[in-house]
Amino acid sequence: MKITFRQVDAFRTVVSTGTVTEAATMLGISQPAVSRLISDLEAEVGFQLFQRSGRVLVPTEEARLLAVEVRQAISGMEHIKETARAIGEYGHARLNLVTTPTCSLQLAPDLIAAFAAKRPNTLVQLEIEAIDDTVEWRVSQNFDFGLTTSEPPNPSFERLIVRRDDVCCVLPLGHRLADRDIIRARDLAGESFISYVSSSRFRFEVDEFFEAEGVERITRHETRTTDAICRLVARGLGVSVVGCSKSYLETMPGCVALPFEAPLSFRAVMFWSKNKPLSAVARDFLDIARASVSG
Repeated sequence: MKITFRQVDAFRTVVSTGTVTEAATMLGISQPAVSRLISDLEAEVGFQLFQRSGRVLVPTEEARLLAVEVRQAISGMEHIKETARAIGEYGHARLNLVTTPTCSLQLAPDLIAAFAAKRPNTLVQLEIEAIDDTVEWRVSQNFDFGLTTSEPPNPSFERLIVRRDDVCCVLPLGHRLADRDIIRARDLAGESFISYVSSSRFRFEVDEFFEAEGVERITRHETRTTDAICRLVARGLGVSVVGCSKSYLETMPGCVALPFEAPLSFRAVMFWSKNKPLSAVARDFLDIARASVSG
């Protein structure tokens, strides 16, 4: 089977537009040329791709299945083109970061901004993954650095704690506890509680603490980020214990953040692989991260 990119491109465009006429216009070729490409592709795959309904070409069920694979292939080609463009424009000056949602809100942008001041011509790619394990896997593959809220257990990573904050209790404005100086676990007994999702290691530490204290909460809502938790709290859906800088929490409307008495701390950890050397731009980024800790 010999399928050409021109055949695939014509197929994708006809699926998108529904007519040979519009496909020809988009591709910049004649209508007969589009029809021939579709016919040649049908001959290669061995099944019909379209049925005519009036002036519109309707993909067959087989064509719909094929279109899914085509979209993925085209997306891959677009990624290759974008990578080639970036290499041509920036050379090897490229930094790849991957972070969990919580670290993407403030910490990662702060570090990237400081880095951009030193390396303005470096292309920075920031990816966001839902769970710590996925972040760690991507760093082990090809990303320069990962940012999570817990230290990775894998010994093949170097790590740097770039932020350490006390935990806070977040309450809606006007809550019965909002005028306290400090919140303790027993104060939240029976409260509707908003948690981080179960895959969060910080969630695990919080749950362990409440269980050790013998305090039962009513967990009705879960979400991934501190920002989302605070917005749910502000709408009166419950209270929470979060890990974040108090200065950031004070910017969240509709809620109040108070110190929470517990042997817990919120950590933001940057890590990188011991198994591959850091590029010059990665070393600069690491220097900036270290300076942010000492500063």
